[in-house]
Amino acid sequence: MTALMLVSMALEIVILLILLLHSRDHVLRSFPEREPSAAVSGPWPAYPRVALIVPLTGNSLEMRTALESLLNQAYPDFETIFVTRDLEDPATALVRSLLSRHAGARHIVSGPTTGCSQKNHNILTAVGALDDTVEILVFCDSTHTAPPHFLRELIYPVATGAAVLTSGFHRIIPGDARVGTLGMLQTVMSLHLLHGFHAIALPWGGATAVLRSAFQDHHVGGVLGQNVLDDFPLGLRLLKAGIRSVPVPGAILNTPLSDQTLAGWSAWLTRQLLYLKYIMPVTWLAAALAIWVLAMPILFSALVALGGLAGLAPPGLAFTGLGFLALLTGIGAWCRSLVPHKVPLGPWLLAFYANIFMIGWCYFQTWRTDTLAWRGISYRVTWGGRVREIILKQ
Repeated sequence: MTALMLVSMALEIVILLILLLHSRDHVLRSFPEREPSAAVSGPWPAYPRVALIVPLTGNSLEMRTALESLLNQAYPDFETIFVTRDLEDPATALVRSLLSRHAGARHIVSGPTTGCSQKNHNILTAVGALDDTVEILVFCDSTHTAPPHFLRELIYPVATGAAVLTSGFHRIIPGDARVGTLGMLQTVMSLHLLHGFHAIALPWGGATAVLRSAFQDHHVGGVLGQNVLDDFPLGLRLLKAGIRSVPVPGAILNTPLSDQTLAGWSAWLTRQLLYLKYIMPVTWLAAALAIWVLAMPILFSALVALGGLAGLAPPGLAFTGLGFLALLTGIGAWCRSLVPHKVPLGPWLLAFYANIFMIGWCYFQTWRTDTLAWRGISYRVTWGGRVREIILKQ
């Protein structure tokens, strides 16, 4: 058992260092103070027409700010299309008030979904309403604030022929130092680091651009029309045709977050892992080993360190445990450099350790359910993410 724990301790340190050293530059290139990229400062061969499709529901002050940021992108030829399920959706009034000040935007009512997630249904309704002049499709969420050059950054590789499919990402902007807020920030940051591995990168639905011809030629609409998720099925469908998603560091969105509870963080993370369970089940099963490597060495090290103080563990083993915890804490502190704003060290480190155990807890929850709940609708899904039942909550 001790040998297994020592190997797990070494693996955890090595995995975290590989993740940080390999993808650190990818995250740093998304910082606001970075040097202007070619998408912003370089010449464009042409400005293909873009449809910026935003499925949405609900209403909040943050959503208004996010939608206004998408409407005010520094790109000369794009149309923004907001899609709600019905006219009664609170988002409809918000959209209508924005349209009165933005001529290059419109609102579409999709109606209720019958065979896929409401988000996918909204997206497909908007794609079906486009005219033939649109060359690039961009899909964005409605709750993240976009810098003025976000759209240019995201579509530049597509517009120049360097890519068919690109993806950006987002970062949490914390409004407090609560464990839930900083923990969710670090979970999102970990996913952002994974985007630095281009060979395994898949698009993120909150910021994805794809050639319209590829979307049509590879029948992506038919896949989304049966699925609970939008981004992974799109990415996997195109990957089968040899088309990889290209992560774009500069295409970063900001997500303000305050007063996040542990329950809210847990619900969000469980939903992300449930997506993995149904879309990539082999990876989901393999994640059990990764969670063991992350969590068990910490528990073991804490126990042997305490055991050493009580004379119940060999001094050498106790010092090894303390050394592991010190090194892991140092790595956690180093991770703070991947955030472009100041965060107090104590709460950051507390969230760092909480993040590791929250992942394990949420992974355990994915074994207990086949239902995904989001925005007032629950979906029962089967392998591949296909929707088999839609449950509307009252």
